[in-house]
Amino acid sequence: MDGLEYFFGTGDGTLSTWHSPADLDLDHDGTLDAVALDFDGDGLRDDAMWDTDADGVADRAMLDLDDDGIAETGFTDSGAGLWELPATLGRLEIDDDGDGLPDQALEDTDGDGRADRVVPLF
Repeated sequence: MDGLEYFFGTGDGTLSTWHSPADLDLDHDGTLDAVALDFDGDGLRDDAMWDTDADGVADRAMLDLDDDGIAETGFTDSGAGLWELPATLGRLEIDDDGDGLPDQALEDTDGDGRADRVVPLF
């Protein structure tokens, strides 16, 4: 994937479109599928816009709300660029140490879009 489009809006139907090179592999399949950015305004690039279906358009906004370096909360686009609907994470594997292999998995066991537990992968 050479780049990723993502949209932001105020809810009035007007959208701002952004295009950035993908620089993260959030599903650990060997393909860059997300853009790291500071979506929550905390000054850290610990959030991401994620293209889960590989169509070149972000469909999830992943936020690290507790600043632990792991994006545990996901939102989907409402259709107006507002990123307001919780996304079901299911299971998301994370490469903590940057060695290219997942070290832990975030699991959303109740489907509310928030990780309920972290499972170490050995």
